[in-house]
Amino acid sequence: MQQSLSGWVTFAAIIVVIAGMFNLLSGIAAITENDQVKALNQVLYGIDIEAWGWFWAVIGVAQLITAILLFARNPTGAMLAILGATISATFTIFLIFVAPLWAITVVALNIGIIWAITANIEDFEADRT
Repeated sequence: MQQSLSGWVTFAAIIVVIAGMFNLLSGIAAITENDQVKALNQVLYGIDIEAWGWFWAVIGVAQLITAILLFARNPTGAMLAILGATISATFTIFLIFVAPLWAITVVALNIGIIWAITANIEDFEADRT
């Protein structure tokens, strides 16, 4: 008899897809240097916006790969998702006084990802039969 898979892990994978698409599109916008990004360049003194864009584009692609691994219930995907969510939540704390609602939302989603995976870690076992 096959064990059923958790919908929470699927939920976590969907959140990772959304974050990955957002980061990838943000990175592409920064690389192409559209008008919105030029305005941002005035706020971020001295930061190479194109390099910043490539950084976020790579992060976005990594998140999309992580999501694919989560959908497949690959243990590497679980580890990458937990690591990524932990790092994201940690760095988002620095934004809590600048954008409190955004920061609280991002931290809550990251905690949700970590909980969904760790509470359903049996979804990632090699033998699910």
